[in-house]
Amino acid sequence: MRTLGAIAIIGAVTWIGTVAAFHLIRPDLAPGNAYISNYARGDWAWIMRAAFLVNAAGWAAAGIGLRRDLPQSLGANLLAALTSIAALGMLVAGIFRADPLGTQGHSLEGIIHGRAAAAAFIALVLFGLVGGVVLRRADAWAKWSVSSLAFGTLALVLLIALTVWPAAVGDGFGWWQRALAAVLIPGWLWAIGHHLIARGRTTTLRAPGGL
Repeated sequence: MRTLGAIAIIGAVTWIGTVAAFHLIRPDLAPGNAYISNYARGDWAWIMRAAFLVNAAGWAAAGIGLRRDLPQSLGANLLAALTSIAALGMLVAGIFRADPLGTQGHSLEGIIHGRAAAAAFIALVLFGLVGGVVLRRADAWAKWSVSSLAFGTLALVLLIALTVWPAAVGDGFGWWQRALAAVLIPGWLWAIGHHLIARGRTTTLRAPGGL
């Protein structure tokens, strides 16, 4: 459990640190008018693409950890499935890149990237909302149910804002994406990772022969 929690934290920290660093590495891309995925092109693109994969591993670890720690139920299976979809979406989004900013039309690679990223966002919104119900039934996670519901609700609001902003307003859409994808989502992953580590310590102490 502690190992899975550590992987989740590494995934979150790596993602946050990489996105933050690219604001300095790629000053040609204005944060408010560029997507995070646009950093996955250029001389340092491999770093951004690797961050996608590490972040995907973090969410996969979080899902496995929750599945092992939560009581057997349909809800627990659903949470695990949603984290799997999110992790797979991030993995695919890291392999297939978004089209360069300002490109007219969409390439097959760009379409695959966009669909994968959208699937990951939607899965995590549902993960938060479903978690609000499922976690309250598990003693070790009951206090997290309200926070999970708040995460899912805020993630949904930010996702809607990100979706409609470019057409409705134009400039500034990048900040909505960063609030969702570089702050809220990895922040929740980091929190889950820490709780998994704490749960692992508790399980060890309660095990026969534990100190």
